[in-house]
Amino acid sequence: MQTLKPTIWVGKQGITPEVTQEIRSQLEVRKIIKVKWLKNASIDPEAIVEGTGGIIVATRGRMMVIARKRG
Repeated sequence: MQTLKPTIWVGKQGITPEVTQEIRSQLEVRKIIKVKWLKNASIDPEAIVEGTGGIIVATRGRMMVIARKRG
């Protein structure tokens, strides 16, 4: 997971519908993506994956890895 580069950056606005849609789009193309967010953004990792069709693989600091659900 360390070699995987972040493909989604969440800014101070937090989780917007556009961010959720982008995660959904990237999970359709890739099996796994990495999301990072700013220090001053209060983010709940569960809120990020809610409604995206993904599952949390790992969370560490201000970074998380999301994988596409099987099935």
